[in-house]
Amino acid sequence: MGRSKRAVIFDLDGTLIHSLPDLTAAINMTLAEHGRTPLTEADLGPMVGDGAHTLVERAFAARGGLPGPEVAPFLERFLGHYEPNATVLTRPYPHVAETLARLRAKGILLAVCTNKPTAATHQILAALELGAYFPVVIGGDDTPALKPNPAHLHTVLDRLGVGHDEAVMVGDSINDVLAAKGAGVTCIAVSFGYARGSVHELGADLVVDDFRTIADAVIGRD
Repeated sequence: MGRSKRAVIFDLDGTLIHSLPDLTAAINMTLAEHGRTPLTEADLGPMVGDGAHTLVERAFAARGGLPGPEVAPFLERFLGHYEPNATVLTRPYPHVAETLARLRAKGILLAVCTNKPTAATHQILAALELGAYFPVVIGGDDTPALKPNPAHLHTVLDRLGVGHDEAVMVGDSINDVLAAKGAGVTCIAVSFGYARGSVHELGADLVVDDFRTIADAVIGRD
């Protein structure tokens, strides 16, 4: 994979951060407002990754369907619960900060490409002291095409000023792998995220169990 790579682009939820506890709490507050029973983190994990709109739709579908014809008002309620509390329990996965620092020290450009709403993404990165690592952050409302559409990833590449063959995408889900493959970008999948099914069956170029292995793969061992 080695030294020709100039940039590493990261997914957020399930890749850089373990956000499921706060997502579950906000979803359950939204469900409770309509008399629905709560979901567990295990229930919600496979629903994460396609944006907040789809997450709310899936959560209500698991508890009898949306109470109204449009998802918009329920999405607004969910975001109202989630955004002020997005880092109550959310934390970076082990070794994230040290790995980002190591990559940056080697001159690797870093970016975030996530289907998560942009405001929440910036808030979380700042609160967890990760924001300074990422000069480019493209969230779910910065582009009309979300992952797995490779146009989302192309937007990040354009902002970074790098070619597809100079970048690596790191994610945890089929959306990340498909976006990377569609954009012609090498893909690393983490095994500890929110993949539906086996991460080893997603088709990534490399699967890692330890975040530090990402830097080893991109720049080699120091």
